[in-house]
Amino acid sequence: MKQMTTHRLLALLAVFALPACGESTVEPLDASLTVDEALELALLEDPGSLDIVVELTDATHDVATDFGDGGAVEGRDLSAQARTGFLRAHESARAGDHRRALDEARLARRLAARALVATGGSEAVEALIERIEELVLSLDDEDDDVFDDPELMKERLERLAEQARELHEQGHLVAAAERALLAEQVVRYHRGRRDHRGDVRPDRARLAVALAGTAVALAERLVEAEDTPVDDAAASDVRERQNRWLAHAKRMLALAEEALASGRYARAVHFAHHAHWSALKAVILPGGITDEELRAMSELANRLYEEAKVAVGDHPTELKERLLALAGRLIERGEQRLEEGHVRGVAPLWRGAVISRWLIG
Repeated sequence: MKQMTTHRLLALLAVFALPACGESTVEPLDASLTVDEALELALLEDPGSLDIVVELTDATHDVATDFGDGGAVEGRDLSAQARTGFLRAHESARAGDHRRALDEARLARRLAARALVATGGSEAVEALIERIEELVLSLDDEDDDVFDDPELMKERLERLAEQARELHEQGHLVAAAERALLAEQVVRYHRGRRDHRGDVRPDRARLAVALAGTAVALAERLVEAEDTPVDDAAASDVRERQNRWLAHAKRMLALAEEALASGRYARAVHFAHHAHWSALKAVILPGGITDEELRAMSELANRLYEEAKVAVGDHPTELKERLLALAGRLIERGEQRLEEGHVRGVAPLWRGAVISRWLIG
């Protein structure tokens, strides 16, 4: 395994060995880098992996502004500094100054982490960590052409999620956010078919965005159906937090739709998955789901799945047949997790419910 990783590193780092003038001469690999540093450096070849960090924090600032939070001003300034820092890191990497590039990228990511904490606080950081943790658990459900190297990505995400979770529990929010944002870059970098990193098929992107739209619409319907006593301050606070997550989900969906329309399919899928996750956060809220709500999610998923089976009929298309089977597996897996006492079962239940709702039409 270690030998295979080394071979991958040689290929990943080759892009940084090219002189800025465009000559074809290749410089020697920087032997001073550790394996993790080399993998981190490789992210700098992909502008999408750099942009995703700033755009995620910018979306948090947009929501904060809409809800009248003063921290958005500081957050935007920090995000702007982070964007400039990533550009410098990219240029340093292309110039072959690998150590400087790493330092600049890490500083930029820390600035972005500070921006996220300034406007989203602990809840935004925890949501990012939870998303990465859930992605690790759900990788086995994905088709082979979703990520170019799922084994390597899973290994990296597990380490980063563990580091981020430990830092978050110790109250080190900025450091935890930095680890989670690096994980986001790793996911973005590896998105695409095996041996075709970044190459996402248009049909997959269209489906991801469509499912994200279904998730947002379903979450909005569920939130609006809840009764919130006007004189209950705690209930009103919960409703505001739900509305914030809905706003964030809609912002992510808009970015996904824009990317899809412009043919940037990997970007579209990444934001679509964020819209899907934020929609779930609007329904359950971090750390606040009760046994009653878990049972309700299970009932919702099963009801929609049964309706989906009727809607699909006896002669479904290949896509609908595959999605219906996936929805069934996700619901079964979610219920199994709940029976074992893991609240994480709510995520596959939600995915199964969303897929079923989309199949119903």
